[in-house]
Amino acid sequence: MYAPSRVSQRIDQAQREFNVTLEHHSIADIQSFEDHLKRYNMYSLDQNGAPKGTQNLTQFEHDWILNEQLLVSCDAAYALTRYAYLKDDDGTIHRFNFRVPQRIFYDIISDLEASGRTLEFIILKARQLGMSTLVELLIGIRIVFGYGVNAVIGSADQTKTAEMAKMIRLFYDYLPVWLRPELTRKVESDRGLMGFGKCQTSVSFQHGAQMSGIARGTTPTIYHLSEVATYTDAENQIESSLLRAVHASPNVFGALESSGEGDKGWWPDRWRSSRDFWHKRAARHCPLFLPWFCGVEMYPKKQWIDYDFPIPENWYPNHDTREHVAKCELYVDSNQLLKKHLVEDQHRRGVHSGLRWRMPKEQQWFWEFGHEEAKRGGTTAKWYQEMCADDEEALQHSITSAFSHQTLAEIETRREKVFDMFCIVGQSIEADHEPTTEYIDYDKPRIPIKYTNTRDETYRWELIPLLEKQIQPNAKDAGTATGVLFIWAHPQPGVRYSIGVDTAAGRGEDSTAISIWALGKNDDDPDTQVAELASSYINHAEAFAFVLGIAAYYGMYMKEFAGKWREPYVSIEQLASVGDMCQKDMSSMGYSHFHMMSRYDGKNPRRDKAVARKRGFFTGTWSREALTSYFAVCAKNLWLIINSPWLLEEMRTFEAKVTATGRTKLEHEDGKHDDRVFAAAMACFCPHDLEPIAARSKKRSVNPTTLPPLNLQPSRPSNVFSPKDMTQTEIATVDDLAYSMDQMERYK
Repeated sequence: MYAPSRVSQRIDQAQREFNVTLEHHSIADIQSFEDHLKRYNMYSLDQNGAPKGTQNLTQFEHDWILNEQLLVSCDAAYALTRYAYLKDDDGTIHRFNFRVPQRIFYDIISDLEASGRTLEFIILKARQLGMSTLVELLIGIRIVFGYGVNAVIGSADQTKTAEMAKMIRLFYDYLPVWLRPELTRKVESDRGLMGFGKCQTSVSFQHGAQMSGIARGTTPTIYHLSEVATYTDAENQIESSLLRAVHASPNVFGALESSGEGDKGWWPDRWRSSRDFWHKRAARHCPLFLPWFCGVEMYPKKQWIDYDFPIPENWYPNHDTREHVAKCELYVDSNQLLKKHLVEDQHRRGVHSGLRWRMPKEQQWFWEFGHEEAKRGGTTAKWYQEMCADDEEALQHSITSAFSHQTLAEIETRREKVFDMFCIVGQSIEADHEPTTEYIDYDKPRIPIKYTNTRDETYRWELIPLLEKQIQPNAKDAGTATGVLFIWAHPQPGVRYSIGVDTAAGRGEDSTAISIWALGKNDDDPDTQVAELASSYINHAEAFAFVLGIAAYYGMYMKEFAGKWREPYVSIEQLASVGDMCQKDMSSMGYSHFHMMSRYDGKNPRRDKAVARKRGFFTGTWSREALTSYFAVCAKNLWLIINSPWLLEEMRTFEAKVTATGRTKLEHEDGKHDDRVFAAAMACFCPHDLEPIAARSKKRSVNPTTLPPLNLQPSRPSNVFSPKDMTQTEIATVDDLAYSMDQMERYK
């Protein structure tokens, strides 16, 4: 009753069975018929003067009523636009008229019905797009005009479910008495019920806060659950109860819909599964994502844009708005159905943008106004969930992150996307950590590494290049990056390096993370992440070989150190992560340039550090706060160039929690990890721990268009790190390097 082909079939069948020719009437025709019945007193009235039935009908009236009864049973769009009423957001009751997002959804329903597939949908959406209204009216049509329908509807709690029930009751109450069946069952309780005896149809009202599963003990053919993301136990209430009771059939119509409300739980998992596998016929529900800008009738309302907050004179969208608009337009270009309806709507409004959709200036101003207000209130995550450009934005975290959405978006925009991938093998690295042959890129050269200590003991490693197509890096799945050394910039002459290390047990849970950073040459340069290795299978007893091999690779000859080789500054977390084993073994192999832990609140912090005897970073209440807060401030102010997408993903779930004593503590969200965050924080904080934040603030990240391209080639003349006899090597400084225009062009 949705697809034109199916509607035609049903109409043909009805015409044959009743020996009639059905005629579609306009709204004006229907109103004229109502006036006709009233004018000739063909309505019988109740004690309140309202119509309760018809009387004294001629054959003309009987035929006209039969025509309408058959059409609303055959054509859902006809029933919606002629007989469905709803209460608008301003409280006005009026006849239904398709909004743009509702028309998009209806077209998808029609296409799916025409293909013969079961009509089950999962809808991720912005708020106030009219999805709940449309689904409730479609359900109303099925239970009022259908036969043998068993429907279930529900929202997150009893109050919201009652609002959905009111939509169906309003639809029923506004039908002409000659079109509606008798309401035989109506139960007002926690679980309401409406039934129509002669039609053998009913609808029950349940909710996501109830203790038992939804639709337990029944076999519904129609269902609609709203605000699913906030259900108390969706897996048991929906997955194990409702969905097990609904079986594939042409008579089934079902919809699960909600806004995002975060990125973990049954709802986002179900959405992503449907999105990725439905088109492969490997998921049950047809996915539909509707962004906020589809609601052209709602965003913005005429009152808002014309009287309350008109567009300022000479207004130009800010950077955040321009990025959002570009993202929205790109999404529309990739979705033909959205593009079709939005372009048609613009043409109806007299905006001729060719074959592409362009976000209207009014919507750009509306989004920027709300976004700036959300930033001032610290609710940007919630704003992006409900005013999203795509489904990933809709499912972002709703936690109080230590890093704002703007900070994370800016880091993502600026970070270097090109990298090399290696596996490190050699001294004290077990065979379990070596790559199998199908992962090795034999077309690229291996990079030898040698470290010779002051006792003339030499240790060797090798960087083996890996095939990117085999690793398939994915920031959402850190497991794909396990054990891989990602290099965004190889060692460069004249650059000091810092390495932060957070070791773990190596049992597949937390990761041993090694974060390598190039320290800015002067106060105008930010620190830059150049490499990263993390593995949940490298334990604290094995970590030293990986750290020392990487330190040897990034050890560079420094003119400012009187012609001596300078070891990278290594900071290893102690205590909980048992980092002292890694540090002890590196020291026994001749390495010496470790972070020295000291107090920062004494009379002379520099002297305290000079005489300190505690190697490594010792994590305690005050030191943890100093470390994480410093990293958060540096990231927020873009004093760092962060390149790792896996570090960025951990930052998204690094939240500010309030302890029982009222203090704010920065740590990972429950079920997530922060190993890369701590390793990076140590690499950035420890070399600068005595610098005042005012001096650090000079190291701001500049626009990527002004940065020289990162050197993705192995350092020259050699990747040999030795404290002995290296003064004869000729090494150019970074200032001596020339960068060609074609290399610079890729940043523009």
